Amino acid sequence: MFTQAILMDEALLSLLESDDESGLKLIYDQYWEQLYLAAFSILRDADPCKDIVQDVLLQLWVRRAEVKIDSLKSYLFTAVRYKVLTYIKSANNRKVFIEDGELERLAGFDLMKDRLNEQDVEKLLEQGVALLPKRCQEVFLLSRMEFLSNKEIASRMGISVKTVEAQMSIALKQLRIVMGEVLFLACVSSLFLN
Repeated sequence: MFTQAILMDEALLSLLESDDESGLKLIYDQYWEQLYLAAFSILRDADPCKDIVQDVLLQLWVRRAEVKIDSLKSYLFTAVRYKVLTYIKSANNRKVFIEDGELERLAGFDLMKDRLNEQDVEKLLEQGVALLPKRCQEVFLLSRMEFLSNKEIASRMGISVKTVEAQMSIALKQLRIVMGEVLFLACVSSLFLN
């Protein structure tokens, strides 16, 4: 099933690169709901989530000649994650989230941004991941960087879904210890921690 998804993504990218609008329609049909749910899991507001996904897909079409995409799924989810964070960081929206108490951890994130720049945070996350046992590293990276489901990870690694869940739990627990609570929450919220 995973290989079929890769082949399908390659075909979709090929259509896109050849300026075939049907490629965009097929990408929309295949990914819109997943991207919307990823944005909604953070924002909990339908209208901005729809706008974010629409904008990501529109930019994919507009920039199709400029952007080299290795993994369509990773590209789309990363673009949505970036747009969600940009939306949250805007002054008006940050105030709404903090007032509603939905994302109180953002206040911690803003304090951390004063002391650490984004590259430092990413470097610290990479160092934390490097300290994980090999299997935990692989599970974490497949889950949070390639956006694979537990079932897809289990299939790819030849292990059970329960083992994937256990390894992910170990990885998250160790990263929380290594990175500290506020920094850990800031990092994993930007990775759409479920």
